Parts: sequence; C-alpha cells; structure tokens
Amino acid sequence: MRFRRRRSLMPRIGRRPSPEEAAPLKGQLWTRSERALKEPDVHWLRRAIAVGVAVAECALLGWLWFGPTLSIKAVEVSGAHHLTEAQVAAALGLDSGRSILAIDGESDRRHLVDQVWVRTATVDPQLDGTVVVHVTEWQPIAAYHAGPSKNYFLLSSQATVLGPAAAAGALVDIQGPAGPDPRVGSQAIDPALLVALVNIQRGLPGLIGQQVAGFVFDSCGELTLISKRGWKVYFGRVLTPEEFSSLHEKLAALKAIAGHGNVDYNSGDLVYVNVMNASEPAAGYKSRAPATPTPSPGALQPSPSPTPAPVCK
Repeated sequence: MRFRRRRSLMPRIGRRPSPEEAAPLKGQLWTRSERALKEPDVHWLRRAIAVGVAVAECALLGWLWFGPTLSIKAVEVSGAHHLTEAQVAAALGLDSGRSILAIDGESDRRHLVDQVWVRTATVDPQLDGTVVVHVTEWQPIAAYHAGPSKNYFLLSSQATVLGPAAAAGALVDIQGPAGPDPRVGSQAIDPALLVALVNIQRGLPGLIGQQVAGFVFDSCGELTLISKRGWKVYFGRVLTPEEFSSLHEKLAALKAIAGHGNVDYNSGDLVYVNVMNASEPAAGYKSRAPATPTPSPGALQPSPSPTPAPVCK
C-alpha cells in the first residue's frame, strides 16, 4: 500500500543566515556610483542670482544709510532753558548729513547728560527724519563765591558749579574760602554740607523767627551763619560726619536759649551767638551782657566780646 506524502500547509521556513553571511561585503559601496553619492551641484545661474540679491541689499542699505531719504531733517528740543537747540544738536553730534538709522538713543542720551546743565534726557529718533529730545535741567539751589569776591556761581543740589550768576538773589548765599573762582562743572563744596545749609535757611524762620542772609565756610571748615539782622551764629567745624550730625543739637540750642528768654534775636545790640558747644551756648553784645542769674542746661552763657577768628590746627 502506497502512502502519499502530504504537503504542509505552513510555509517552509528557510534557514537563517549566519552573521557572517548577513554582514555586507567589504567594499560593497565601491560598486555604487560616485556621482550618486555627491550632493547635487547648484546651477551657476542660481549662484549668480544669490550674489546679485546680496549686492542689491547692500546697495539699498548704503543708500538708506547715506542717502537723503532717512537723513536727519530736524531736531526738536524741549525742556532746555540754558542750552539752545544748536548746542543740544552739537552735543549729540547731530547734523543734516547723518542718517536717522545711526541714532542710538541710549548712547546719545549719555553724551547729553555729560553737559553741565543737563540732569536727565531722552533721545527719540523718528522715521520722518526728526530727532525728538527732551531735557530735564538741574535747578540751582545756592550761589557760591570764593572769599570776598563777588563773582557768584550757581550750584546744583550736587554742589556742581553750573555757571556764573549776577547775584545770589533768593538762593542760599555761600561764601567759601578765599581763592580762585571755581570752574564750571567742578564741585565747589561737599554736597552734604550744601544740603544742610539749604535746610537751615529754610527751617530757621520756623525755628527762631529769623531769616538767613548767608553762610561763610572758611578754609578751616568753620561754619558761620549770618542773619538778615546782621548778627552771626558760630557753629564750629563741619568736616566729619560727627560734626555734621552735631548741627541738629546746635540748632536746638539756638531755639532753647530764645525760649528761656536769655537772648532776643530781634535786638539790634546782638552781635553773635556761639553754639560751638551746644551744651554751653554764648552770646556777644555791642554794649552789654545779658543777665543770667541762674545758669541751667541749655541756658545762655554771657560773653563780653565776639569770638576771635578761628585758627586752623
């Protein structure tokens, strides 16, 4: 009896190749076309177009930068009272041939702030060729002169010399040590001292009912207040932070001796008040000494003659 061999319905699985057989043959890439491996070359016409576009862009940029279309046509300045528009433009380096694209607002602002009168500034270039500049100036708060000279110079709140002045007017009148006139842009005195003098002048009427005519600050650092009635207040040296802080006590002593009735600041006989030592104030009169029957803390100590001029040590 013959048996027929049945065929399997499952596909016959072939033999798995070995790793050596599966690995590509060395040098197999050798058979591929070298031309196929290269990146396709850009046609020379495309390259020429790209170069032409780049040149056109550079030419356009150069025309905009140096041409008349975007050149500066006007400079509008506001807030400047001591600088003309021409001076502001010169400080910024603005001229009609410069392009509006070349304006760097922050850099030009710093150049403008270097001017003595300029406190803050903004520089805003417009596409229509206009440069808008807004300036905030320093406000003078004092008039300074060296020694007996009557050549007054305006001072900012930073004690910077802003420029000459005809007179002190309503500003704080400060006489410094004798010497040459200060240079514009230099610092005449310590800014902290200037602030203290301004505050004293503003506060003295409310403190003792008197007006300040001016201050004298000598080469030793000795500070003297001159009232509008002519009498003086000797504060002593004000060079160190400790001496600055002592001004509060000395001003309090001025008020205390007036409150105790020991001195009349409206008297035409009063020559000076000495508060160099705030705990022992003294006063000088033209023809008499005040009566002080019972000395007390803060009371006025009589003195028959003005304090001599200080000698630097």
